[in-house]
Amino acid sequence: MKKQQIFILYDLGLSLSALSILYRFVDENIIKKVLHGDYFELQFEYQLFTDKDMKLLDSAEAIDESKEKINSILEDFKQEGIEYYLYYEKEYPESLKKIPSPPFFLFMKGNRRLLEGQFVCSIVGTRNPSSKTLYEINQYVAEMVKYNIVTASGLAIGTDVQVHLSTLEKKGKTIAVLPGPITSIIPKTHTKHASEIIDHKGLLISEYYLNEPNKKTNYVNRNRIISGISNAVLIAECGVSSGTMHTARFAYVQSKPLYCFDNDSSGVLKILNSHFAKIYRGISSLKLF
Repeated sequence: MKKQQIFILYDLGLSLSALSILYRFVDENIIKKVLHGDYFELQFEYQLFTDKDMKLLDSAEAIDESKEKINSILEDFKQEGIEYYLYYEKEYPESLKKIPSPPFFLFMKGNRRLLEGQFVCSIVGTRNPSSKTLYEINQYVAEMVKYNIVTASGLAIGTDVQVHLSTLEKKGKTIAVLPGPITSIIPKTHTKHASEIIDHKGLLISEYYLNEPNKKTNYVNRNRIISGISNAVLIAECGVSSGTMHTARFAYVQSKPLYCFDNDSSGVLKILNSHFAKIYRGISSLKLF
């Protein structure tokens, strides 16, 4: 019940600092009062809420709207088998707890055990991969599946979806991190592939739960999760202005081993020239043995 209360307040727009304290230290009966606009006692004693928080809590209409919205969303989650966890729960992936700015809420559908002790290798890249890159994805993924490595990518057109499909073809496990809610796959044409991932004991992950217009920041935020859940990050092929470069930067910030396919795409060359990444030459590059 407390988690649902926090979810409502999260949707309302309360600060993460206030939400964290409410979840960790405040009884749900007191949070229930807060949801009825009775927050003064908490504020007087602990100075818990910002001015923006108090303005939001003063709006009974906004609170009721968030209650109705979240209750409806949770009913849909129940029907579709979607789980949700906040940062402080033990079920929240440990790998994401260690990165800067982890998602406060995480939504998952499928086999979340893939995030528990399995070696996860993400492969990301351009939406227009060359035939050589597509061939290498198939070859490298086949080798990873042989060694029970879980692949991860963003289910986008081009490199990402090829990673997922190659993994499924070889009967491996794959994780798709989404830039929108699990209930509304982006792009829509990949909805069937998302279902295939679930059917083959894979996993869908997102930090979003609302159907909103596509935002560029959603894709950037998704890339930090792709890197965050991974034990290693592979850049297949990309340009210097590609969103894939964000994933490479997140790998650097998160101290994740970073590799690139051996090609002359401008993004790969720039990453390799940074001397943080190495050329990927197969499973031996990952130093699993």
